[in-house]
Amino acid sequence: MKRLVAASGRAVATAAALAAGLVAWRSGGGAERNTPPPKAEGAGPSASSASSASSAKAPGAGPSAASPPAFEVSTRLVEAMKDARIEGNLAAAGRALSLHWRKMKPAFVPLSGEAARWVTSIALRTSATETQWAMPSSKPGKQWAPDARVWNMNEGSFDQREALVSPPETTLSFRVAIPQGGRLGFAEGTVNATRDTTVFVVRVVDTKGEAHEVLRDRLPPARARMWTERTVDLSAFAGQSVDLRLSTETSPPTAEEAKLPGRLLGPTPKKPKPEAPKAEGAKPEGAKPDAEAGEDALAVPSPPVALWANPTVFARTQPRLPYSVLWIVVDALRPDVLASFHDDAEDAAKKAADPGPLEALLPKVPGLMPVLDDLTTKGVRFTHAYSGGAWTRPGTLAMLAGARSSELGIDTMSWVLQTPDVARLYASEPPLLPLLLRQRGAVSAAFVNNYFMVGYARVGVEMGFERAADHRFRTRDTLEITQGATRFLREAKDTRFFAFVNYNSPHEPYEPPKELEKRVPPPPVGPSDAITRLYMAEAAKDDEAIGVLLRALEETGQRDRTIIVVTADHGETLSKAHSGTSGLDKMPVRYHHAVSNYEETTRIPILVVAPGLLPAGGVVKERVRNVDLAPTLLELLGLEPNPKMTGASLVGLARGQKEPEERVVVSEGRGTRGILYGHHRLLVREGLAKTTYVGDKAVTVNEELYDLEADPGERHDLAPTSPALVAEMRARLAAALARAPVAGAPAPSPPPAAAQPVANAPASPAPAKVPPEAPALPVVHLRFASGGKPRRVSGVLAIGDGRTKAKSVEVVPVDLGREAFKVLDGGARVEISLTTSPEAAGGFDIIVDPPAVPVTWDLYLDERPWPEDLVFAGPYGLIAPALRKGLPTDEARMAAQASLLPPIDPRRDAGLFVVRERRGEAAAVKDGADDEGAEEMARLLREWGYAHGSRGASGAP
Repeated sequence: MKRLVAASGRAVATAAALAAGLVAWRSGGGAERNTPPPKAEGAGPSASSASSASSAKAPGAGPSAASPPAFEVSTRLVEAMKDARIEGNLAAAGRALSLHWRKMKPAFVPLSGEAARWVTSIALRTSATETQWAMPSSKPGKQWAPDARVWNMNEGSFDQREALVSPPETTLSFRVAIPQGGRLGFAEGTVNATRDTTVFVVRVVDTKGEAHEVLRDRLPPARARMWTERTVDLSAFAGQSVDLRLSTETSPPTAEEAKLPGRLLGPTPKKPKPEAPKAEGAKPEGAKPDAEAGEDALAVPSPPVALWANPTVFARTQPRLPYSVLWIVVDALRPDVLASFHDDAEDAAKKAADPGPLEALLPKVPGLMPVLDDLTTKGVRFTHAYSGGAWTRPGTLAMLAGARSSELGIDTMSWVLQTPDVARLYASEPPLLPLLLRQRGAVSAAFVNNYFMVGYARVGVEMGFERAADHRFRTRDTLEITQGATRFLREAKDTRFFAFVNYNSPHEPYEPPKELEKRVPPPPVGPSDAITRLYMAEAAKDDEAIGVLLRALEETGQRDRTIIVVTADHGETLSKAHSGTSGLDKMPVRYHHAVSNYEETTRIPILVVAPGLLPAGGVVKERVRNVDLAPTLLELLGLEPNPKMTGASLVGLARGQKEPEERVVVSEGRGTRGILYGHHRLLVREGLAKTTYVGDKAVTVNEELYDLEADPGERHDLAPTSPALVAEMRARLAAALARAPVAGAPAPSPPPAAAQPVANAPASPAPAKVPPEAPALPVVHLRFASGGKPRRVSGVLAIGDGRTKAKSVEVVPVDLGREAFKVLDGGARVEISLTTSPEAAGGFDIIVDPPAVPVTWDLYLDERPWPEDLVFAGPYGLIAPALRKGLPTDEARMAAQASLLPPIDPRRDAGLFVVRERRGEAAAVKDGADDEGAEEMARLLREWGYAHGSRGASGAP
């Protein structure tokens, strides 16, 4: 009874809030009244009317319902191109686009046909110059100049964005519903150098057919070939469905514009620079220098090919995501660089081991990394964490997708990827965090020195960011990354975002500032190896940069509503015991990582700061993986785990819970795979990686086995003398790769009784109750009502799809006879054929594990496709045409979330009613809820025309 009363109270409060919101919506333009044109804002996002700083709460309090609204994405025009009206000639852009090679079809924007031709993912060079790197060749006295189209290793800065292509005199028109506080944000630029000024024009045609020019911005030739941020206030049109028109024109430059100094965009020097970049790989046979003639031609002024980058309509609202996310990666950072990640007792045991760990254990140096050491006092640090990859691409994919690279279908052996493999990844709807959070209204942006993160180069993979700024420099990259990321954090202070910041300083070559070298004490307090000392000083450089980012969050009032993750993509091999040259690419093993796969190579720091959600100063010593980070973040944001993720959330461990079995730790390298179980670690080698050259001696092994307690530096290989243990570890590795249980491991908990498939169950007089054994699984409630007269309903319900299947399914009929449906394929399909009752709203309750498995349907009403305006969702039965085909996405599931079904009068109401319960609220769900507040709200919504039973709905009485 208490739970039902609580639900009733929530319904009244929600009703009042929704009513107030709808009234505000109507007064703000929902009645589609005529409005004067709004004024365009200047560069950068507009300032919020409510100061973020003034709304900050006490540390640890977390966001509250009383916190001021923020901006979230309402419509991405790049994704809306499929319905756009296009007036222009793309042929005018053909030559310039063909010469610009840093571009590709957006990997995760589902467009085809003519619309797809007008959309590109394109990188403009933001540095004044670009330098082609050269590397020493394996042939004496020779150098290798890597082809940038393959290796993406040229020095410079490149800012990639999803963009609309707009040659001169082009207009792109979109039908857009302008939300409350609506604004349009974008970056303007051109593919090529221009003689004339490029004019960007934004017009709004309101519901009365009146056109309003809300922006006319001139981009002079001096600003060509670079991005310029713009924001336009659209709030005067809130509540209206308008034509939003983006046009480009040309105009002779004014005298003032002609005088503006432009940056030098010179051609790439043809003479290779004899220095090695911070590269992962070595020369492949047959590589040739990249021809830069196209880039040089684009520097010659010509008619502008304009770009509207990331054009997005934002809404000012209570955002769906309670927090923004700042995700910081320091490439090759080992946890023992940080004093806060040391355990004195564990260090003492390692030092006492025989043989000793050498540089596999770095000394504890307080004061070397003061920013991150201080940040650990505000969050939870995981001191025994491992990467799923021994080099950057698989390590980055593992942390962002919650699954290892091989599980995603991306090879970890080859530097250069095969096009079909990448295409399959893009088509598979990978569980990449940037994509998942984009669907929840967040802006996703990456600021990196990571040439594996762009798909236009053959070593790279698109990872779901709508913007990726790549700064490829030996030493200046840290400054450039920090400046770009800080500028983004300040401009996005009122916007929900996922910002990915990837530093690279501790990655070879090591060239730290002299003042930071002084932070590393001389031996015996500090390391005796000179290069290791430089490595640690490079890490201190990025620690200082992270401090700048944190100050930007503090100064903009975002610290308490931003989750911060700090980690690394992999570790680094520093021990002299692991010297030598790999037979794979003839690449050094020590001071590198890709061709080695030791514990020091794959062990990483993980720090998660989540104000009000995780304890401050927490320490977790259990083994965890970076594939666990993505599901952790989803849980902290209140989102359900993606079923394609193989990692598991760390929230329970962070809050002090214990697990019955340690997590399986698997790391994938180039030609190597390693598994850590108990205190043993097995390393399996393949192909050329089996051979290591030490001096003039070649050592070839198939596998290595180490006891990390007795031999913490992995110096004594047990494999030759322990064949039985090697066989056991190999079996564990094979099981982990196949995601199969291991003999002797605790059996997984069986699904609860209510989660078993029900085949042709008898009619049930009441909705299903979620049993106490499974309070966490949401329930999908489907109800059919026919407005007081019999209607024919037929079709198929489907649970899962070709990529995702449910572990268990329960389908429970409500007020339906056995002849009305058939449950097939163990609950994966339900065939429906029934005639509705004028006196009852019958249907189904569906429980699916895992909850994110798609539930879809193809339904017919009186032998015709189900009408869009007869689908209703949520606690008030709002019209929801997006749910006509089911709940295939997070967006659809969110639209149906509620703690109770709306009041349904089967004699009056006609349609399909969809509710998806939130976790733990099943007891509050009831048909025909008699809650006074909910009933009154439903009545108002019907009268206003927003919900079921309103005038004009097809089939309504």
